Amino acid sequence: MSELFWLFGRGASIACGLTCAIPEEWVALDPSDRQSRIRSVLLAEMANPEIDTSPYRRLLAALAGRTSPYVSHVFITTNWDTLLEQGIDNFLGPSAPAPAWLRNTHVFHLNGAVDAESDRRSPFLLETDPANARTPSLEFDSAINQLWWGRRFVVVGMSFRCPTDRALLLILRSVRRELPVGCSRWLVVNRDKQAAGEVAEKIQAALPESRARLVVAAFEDWIRLGMPELVDAAILV
Repeated sequence: MSELFWLFGRGASIACGLTCAIPEEWVALDPSDRQSRIRSVLLAEMANPEIDTSPYRRLLAALAGRTSPYVSHVFITTNWDTLLEQGIDNFLGPSAPAPAWLRNTHVFHLNGAVDAESDRRSPFLLETDPANARTPSLEFDSAINQLWWGRRFVVVGMSFRCPTDRALLLILRSVRRELPVGCSRWLVVNRDKQAAGEVAEKIQAALPESRARLVVAAFEDWIRLGMPELVDAAILV
């Protein structure tokens, strides 16, 4: 079974109408206070009836109906929100087992999530945190162990600008010659061509033998177009 790894950044949440801009005055707060406020605001915004998770619903429907046999998908995000998990629960039903096209119903949060923390969940990290602020967690370690073996990736709305996200590429680079990620293939989905190009450059700088292809389109528009690059790669039919 081959796998396609999806890495979702803020662009995917923005496509659903969830912006959650952090006020400048919060930067001066104690980190624990900032985390608490961010959690409260995000939970309230996620409950707003104006939030439209149709991009995720359309994605899940397309993957369910069009994924090639022997291919499955893995979802990983740097977002704190849990809109994708809600979409999966609504699409499959709560506590439903993972279908053949989905490796796991769990969405791996590399930088923590708004739900309750546990010793299994990745620590809640702010965009201003240094890379060494990350502490070991079962969730992050499990995600990395899977990413090392990945050959195909889709990056949606992720910039790799903050230190903790840049560190992810450094971790992947550390084993590039030994494991499949070293010669992996990436699709970078972003409506901004310059931003997409910058992401592709960062990926290829970290993984010189990899290849990154730009998809200059909004996430929701790309789904409506049928994600032709995944059809070309025989991942979708």
